[in-house]
Order: sequence, then structure tokens, then C-alpha cells
Amino acid sequence: MSLIRNIENNRILGNAGISGNAGISGKAGTGSKTSMAFSFVTAVAVSVMAAGLALIGAGVLAPAGAGILTVSAAETSGADALKYPDRTILPGISISGVDVSGMTESEALSAVTDSVETQKQSVITLKGKEEGQEVAVTAGNLGLKFVNEEVIDEAGQYGHGTNVIARYKEEKDLEKNGAKITGATDLDRNMVLAVLSEQCAAFNQEAVNCSLSRASGAFEIIDGKTGYVVNDDESADKITETLTGGSWDGKDTSIDLDIDVDEPQGDRETLSKVTDLLGTYTTNYPNSGSNRCNNIANGCSLINGKTLYPGEQLSVLNTITPFTEENGYYLAGSYLGSQVVESFGGGICQVSTTLYNAVIRAELQIDERYNHSLIVSYVEPSMDAAIAESSGMDFKFTNNQDYPVYIEGYTAGKSITFNVYGVETRDPGRTIEFESETLETIEPEGEEIYTDSTQPVGYISVTSAHTGYKARLWKIVKQDGEQVSKDVFNNSTYNAAPTSATVGTAGTVSEALQAAIDSKSIDSVKAALSGDTGQAAADTVTTAAQEIAQEAYAAALAAGSDETAAMAAAQQAAQQYVAAQTQASGTTTDTTTSTDTTGAAQ
Repeated sequence: MSLIRNIENNRILGNAGISGNAGISGKAGTGSKTSMAFSFVTAVAVSVMAAGLALIGAGVLAPAGAGILTVSAAETSGADALKYPDRTILPGISISGVDVSGMTESEALSAVTDSVETQKQSVITLKGKEEGQEVAVTAGNLGLKFVNEEVIDEAGQYGHGTNVIARYKEEKDLEKNGAKITGATDLDRNMVLAVLSEQCAAFNQEAVNCSLSRASGAFEIIDGKTGYVVNDDESADKITETLTGGSWDGKDTSIDLDIDVDEPQGDRETLSKVTDLLGTYTTNYPNSGSNRCNNIANGCSLINGKTLYPGEQLSVLNTITPFTEENGYYLAGSYLGSQVVESFGGGICQVSTTLYNAVIRAELQIDERYNHSLIVSYVEPSMDAAIAESSGMDFKFTNNQDYPVYIEGYTAGKSITFNVYGVETRDPGRTIEFESETLETIEPEGEEIYTDSTQPVGYISVTSAHTGYKARLWKIVKQDGEQVSKDVFNNSTYNAAPTSATVGTAGTVSEALQAAIDSKSIDSVKAALSGDTGQAAADTVTTAAQEIAQEAYAAALAAGSDETAAMAAAQQAAQQYVAAQTQASGTTTDTTTSTDTTGAAQ
């Protein structure tokens, strides 16, 4: 030990016992250059060996072949994974906010893990852009966990290195500044993102573009509203850095989320230019019932007032659905294949068709359009635009202009009009026309019978035949009255459909009625229904007459009449009832209902 102490105090070269008496130089006290150099090298070697022995004793280094077992963190956990669990940590060191000064590494590990468990209960308040937009969760809800035992070894290494000067410097730095070690904890990113998407989505505020409204022939500009959207990825990074980056004290805290600003489109100057009528169209429905009229007015109102910016698309189906009573629709006739059926929103295709004709005259971009399965009466062939919620048929168009456009729609009496306003940039001498051409006519054949189990026996609804067509629409462009182009704009095929009848079958279907249905003859069905109705009425009168006769027979017996007299009274009462019923009805009751839906569907 005295040798080690002397080496560490740098007194080797001044020890006469080694240079003069060790037999290295040959003569005591001569101190030749060779012997002095050899003494210096020997002293350095001894010093290094002594320092190594000292470090071994301190548990920092292990001599080769000493048999010390080393294991990876993956093979152990807790204190067993530490390289030097009993090594004492120097003063001034903290790990993730926990002061571990003077602790052994094992004690430090316990202190840090206990602190993390406590921190899991801390309340973290996530804040949005607006006042009062807050969501409170615990750090545990964000997946806070202890993940890195290597930081314990890092703390233990301070002041225990092999370099004496480096150790001294570390000790002085600790005394002056201390050391804050981070990286012991982490968050579960999936849990953080789940909190942001599920609980903070309410912070999002959709931008509202500047828009137009029109009343009494004048436009009004409506200012837009800035939108805000939580940036989930950047907010997750910010939350993680705040809670695991070393600045958090483990107590309740609040974090302002990263919010992206979504500026609204448009401004007053641009919208003030939208005054020109680019396209207009009107269709009529003079024979429609009240339900169909109401459906047209409702669908028109849902489209009216839309402002479309350049590049923006409008889906008519998405704008006016769902076709439900709650959304303002009524039951009316509509096409289902080759049949006319009652459905909510019946007649709505007249809305989409009228808008289609206004849009093509404004020369906006048509993205999606379908013709009806059967011809309609309110526009010429190939000028229609059918929509259907069940099949997804839609009418879509995009504003391909450099300025916004405004869609105005209204109904008056039994007509519907759509106007498309914008900024007119077309040459004043340029005009466009659309011309329908029928390429082929397909005549319907035979008759068709459909049964409806929701309608009672005796119900019949007849739909007139529909002629089929193949047609196309031409777009004609003229400049100063002279035609400059004529191009096919679309093609359409409409099915032929025979006269059909829907017959109610709820109740007892007679053999005669079933046979008539199987024959696919509407006249036969009507005849069978007439016969069934007359027989049913006669059966009703007979049953009632029998009840009246029984009542008269019982009354006569109660009055003292014999059975013969009572029977005569009963017969007379029955005859009088039948005569009265026959006189009142005049003929057999016919409950057959006939409905003509020509031109009323969609």
C-alpha cells in the first residue's frame, strides 16, 4: 500500500532506494542516463499497475480472466441488470427529475421506477386553440413508462473513470453544475395518438369559406371563418418531449397542442364580381300530385345557395340525401327498373335534371351523369340526369372557371328553375345550343303483372306502357350566328316497358284471381277482382241476414208465438234486410282501384 500511495503522490523518481539500491544501475548513487531512463519507465509501469489494482478494488475494472460474469439487459431486469448495483452515485446527479445523490445504483433504480409509477397519476391537460378547449388525462393514459436502465449505469460512471484528471474534472463539474440525466422514460405513441384523435378531435374547427346568398334579386356576401385542426403527429412529438425530455417535474401540467390554421377561401373583392348569369333552365310538372311537388321543392331548397370555388365539385346525391321523412321527403312515384313504385323522394330526378341543363349551359365540367331507365316527359331524350340513393347514381360537376360560381334554385307554382351565376369570360358573340336526336325507337310488347303482398286483395295499380329510345345530345357552338362546331355531348338508352299492373295479394287469393295473375292479362285480373268483390259483398249480406233471422226467431218465441209463427217472423225479417241492402247498393260493390302513373315518376 505504501508503494501505491507513493506512486499516486508522484514520488517514485525521487526514491533513492530504488535508483541506488535496487541493483539497476550497478553502482549506488551513480544515476547514469541509461539507468535513470530505465527507472522512469519502470516507475510508470508500476504506477499503471498500481492504478489498475486500485480500480479493481473499487469494482470499476476486472482483470482479464478474473471470471466476472457479464449479462445483457435483455437477460435480466431490475437491479440484476445493473453492471455495478452497489456502486455509489456521486452527489449532484438526478435521473428524470429524481435526485439519486449518494444512492447505490440499485437504490437509484428503485427510486426512479417508484417515481415513474407516481408520475403516472399526474394530470396532463391538453389545450386547443380556443379558450376552454381542454382535455385532462393522466400521464398513465399516455403510456408513461420506465424504459432505459442504462441511465442508471451512466449516472454511476461519473467520477469512476480510469483517467485521474477526467475524474477530478467530473467531480468539480458536479459540485458546480450537477448533472441531469434524461432518457429513462418514454410514452406509448399509439396511446398518445389515440387520445389526440378520439378526445381532442372536438378542438378542430372546420374552415367556412366566404360565400354568397341571394334574395330579392340582390347578392349578399357572407364572411368566412378560419378553421383550426390539431396536428396529431407534431402534438404527439411535443407531448413526448415535454414529459420525457427532462424539463417535467412529474407533477400536474398543461401542454398547448400544435394547431394547424386552415384559412377560408374567398374574399369580398372576388365574390363581388359574381354577378353574371352563365346558365339557366326551367322545367314544369303540371300533373304532379302534392307529394311529388313537395319533394321537388325540398330537393331544390337543399341545393339553392351553394357557392363553388374554382376546382370544387358538387355531388347532387350527397347534397340532397338521405331520402327520408326526417329530411323533408314524401312518398311519390319513382322508377325501379321497369316499374313505377312509391318511395320517399319520388320526383327528385326532375331537380337533378333541371340543374344539369343549367350547368351545361354555363359550360361547367360534367364529372358524372346517368340517364333514366325509362323515358321521362319533362325534358327531351338525353337531356335528363337521374340520381338514385340505392344504386349510387349521381350527378356531379366541377367549377372549371377562374372565379367562384353561385347556384340559385327555386320553385314557383309547378315549375322549377336553376340559375348559375359567375363571372362571364366568354366572347359576347359566342352562343351554345343543345339538340336532342332520337336514334332508335323500341316499341313495348305484351303486358306484365306484379304482385304486392303489402296491399289487400282488390287493389290494382296500372302503369301505362313506355316506349324505349336510343338517343344522343349534340352541343352546337355558334360565333356571331355562324355555327363553328357540333359535337356529341352524351348518349342515352331508355328501356321499353309494357303496360303493367301491380295487384294486391294480402288476404285470400281466389283461384280465379291467381289464374288471372298467371295469365299476365290485366283485363282478366280486373274481371277476377270484380267477381271476387261481388261474391264477398253477397256473403256479407247473407251472414248479416242470418243473424237478423235468429234474433227475430228468438224474439217471437219470447213473445209467446209457437215455432211455426216464430220461423215465419224470422224469414220475413231476413227478406226485408236483404231487400233493403240491395236497394241501397244498387249493384255489387267494386273495390278495384286503378292508378295511371304515366309521366309521374321521377
